Amino acid sequence: MSNLLVTKSNELIDASYKLNVSAQKLVLACLGRIDSRSEVPKETTITSIEYGELLGLESNARRDLYKAADALFKSSIRLKDNNDEIELYWIQKKVKKIKGEGSVTLVWSDDVIKYIGQLKNRFTSYKLRNIARLQSSHSIRIYELLMKFNSTGERIIFVDDFKSALGISDKYPQFKILKRAVILPAIKELNQRSNLNIKFSTIKKGRTVGALAFEFEEKSQMQFKEF
Repeated sequence: MSNLLVTKSNELIDASYKLNVSAQKLVLACLGRIDSRSEVPKETTITSIEYGELLGLESNARRDLYKAADALFKSSIRLKDNNDEIELYWIQKKVKKIKGEGSVTLVWSDDVIKYIGQLKNRFTSYKLRNIARLQSSHSIRIYELLMKFNSTGERIIFVDDFKSALGISDKYPQFKILKRAVILPAIKELNQRSNLNIKFSTIKKGRTVGALAFEFEEKSQMQFKEF
C-alpha cells in the first residue's frame, strides 16, 4: 500500500458534505496524487488499476471507479471561510471517463482548488492507506475530523457541527438514534480497520447531549496490519 499523503485545508476538513464511500475514496485517491506544496493542477487523472491498488480493491475496481465518478458530479460542499458560509462544488464538470484505459479525469472547480492544499498553513494530512479499508462514508469523515487534532489526540465537537460535517443535519433528531446508527458503528469500524484506537464520551447541556468528546491514539505497527 502506498504511503501517499492526503492534504486538505482545515476549512475543508470541517466542511459539510455528504458523499458515498466510493466517491469519498475517489476524491482522496486523487488528492493523494497531488503535491500540496506545489501549485494544484486543474485536472487529475487516475486509472482503475491505480484506484484499486491505492484502496486495496481486489476486484471490480473499474466499476467502483466509474460509480464513484458519477456520484461526485454535482456534489457540493458547504463551509465557513472568515465567518462567511459558502457553497461550492468539488468538480467543474462531469468526470471524463476514458473507458478504453479504465480511467477518469477530474476537473477541480476553481473554488475548491485553494482548499485542497495548504491554505495559510492551516491544513491536515494523513496517509491514504489508513482509511483504505473503511467501508463507511461516516467513518472516513470522522477520521478526518479527528486527524485535524492529531497532535493532541483529543477533540470536542458540538453535536450540530458533527452532524453538519457528515452531511446528516436533517437526520437523527434524537441523539440515541444518532449514537446507535452512526457514532458507534463508525467508531467500531475505525478501531478495527484504521490506524486509530478511539474512545468517545458525551458532554451534556442540561438533559440533552450538546457535544461529543473523542480521545484517540495511533496504533503500533503490530496492531495496525497493512494489506
